[in-house]
Amino acid sequence: MPVLTADRTPDQLVGELQRFFGVDWPTVWAGVPEDAAKRAHWCAGFGWQPLWFEAGLRVRTALGGRLHLASAALGQPVTRVEQVLWAARAGGTDENQRVTEMAEARWTAYVDALRGLMGDPYWNGMWNTPGFPELPGRGPWYNPEWRMAHRDPHRVAMWWFRTPGAPVIELKMTLGTGSPTEPTPADARIGLNCHAPQDGANPGPA
Repeated sequence: MPVLTADRTPDQLVGELQRFFGVDWPTVWAGVPEDAAKRAHWCAGFGWQPLWFEAGLRVRTALGGRLHLASAALGQPVTRVEQVLWAARAGGTDENQRVTEMAEARWTAYVDALRGLMGDPYWNGMWNTPGFPELPGRGPWYNPEWRMAHRDPHRVAMWWFRTPGAPVIELKMTLGTGSPTEPTPADARIGLNCHAPQDGANPGPA
């Protein structure tokens, strides 16, 4: 049987994002303080509990979620805030279809919940949907050749806003099943990423 390693409900996702609407994002993007006492005070201002630093500060939210504030070092700019919402691992390739079905069902529930909160996404599609956007950040999946060969990311939905400093909100599903010619046991996940806007402004007209 596939093993769930993360399972935030759509209602929990909406609750976290409702709190995000009140976040002073320019302060987040400026970076996490190096001094421990100042860092604790900084986190408390967002309702976060600092956990540990590894390629960015990990924090726990007031609603029990875990966020990764990605940065090169303490005191350096934060480039994105990540949260794993749902994740499942297959015991073998014979379970990949079941994991895919589970991921698709949870994806639909998340998108429906976010649509009710923020309206229709600026973009929503699969790995092979025409017009697949250039995603913020870095990673092998930002290469179109990788995406087409590995179907990774499998799905993406994005919301962009005109508010200065507001994050680019990205919902992303990866299945981790390898390529069709070289399948591997699924290591699927759905994550919410809040990317820092480039040059202080978002690229989309939402």
